Amino acid sequence: MSTNNINLDVAPQRPDEKESTFNNSFNFINIVSFVAYLGYNFSIEWQNWDKLSNKYDESWRINVSDDIESQVMRLEEVCNNIDYIFNAFIIVFVTSVLWSLSRFVCRQWLIFEQSIQPHHGCKWFLSLVVLAVLKQMQTASALFGVLLILPTSFMTCYSVISRYLCTIAISAFVFWFFLSMIITIISKPILNFRVRYTELSAVGKNVEVDSYTDKPKPEEV
Repeated sequence: MSTNNINLDVAPQRPDEKESTFNNSFNFINIVSFVAYLGYNFSIEWQNWDKLSNKYDESWRINVSDDIESQVMRLEEVCNNIDYIFNAFIIVFVTSVLWSLSRFVCRQWLIFEQSIQPHHGCKWFLSLVVLAVLKQMQTASALFGVLLILPTSFMTCYSVISRYLCTIAISAFVFWFFLSMIITIISKPILNFRVRYTELSAVGKNVEVDSYTDKPKPEEV
């Protein structure tokens, strides 16, 4: 009884295809931080449920003065614990950047390994370092921007930020948008760097790099 063997020639994933603006900006640490701070706001409202509910009647319309008072109540709760929240923010900020950096290096480890080869020079490696720094700035700006617009942001406890909250928040997202465009533009030529061909190179040892190796054209028959 004969069996048919089917060989599937699957093209390797290009290094630039492994990168994603969304996954980098909203990584695991950032998502957990956003959800945790929303939960913290919910806990404040839950603890003050009786105080807040007594200020509203059954009408759909609100009393402006009462609504402002409820916002002040939440802000006071946050600002009373600002030292703990700020320390937690610093820890989250550093952890998020280090997490993003480690994930980037893991995804592109083979590319980093090839870039440090002496015959490739230092241009490729330095380009990868610059790309890594830009991606960490992307992660940090996304974290900073979203924390600015979350309900009762702890950053409004600082007068410099609270006075210009809208301007700073919009500037953060504009910076993130243009930075993401720059990263998208430069990622492809950096990660798909064309390696100089050598006859002694081991074909198939590094599929990602071998796919982008300049090879001599076959002789015409």
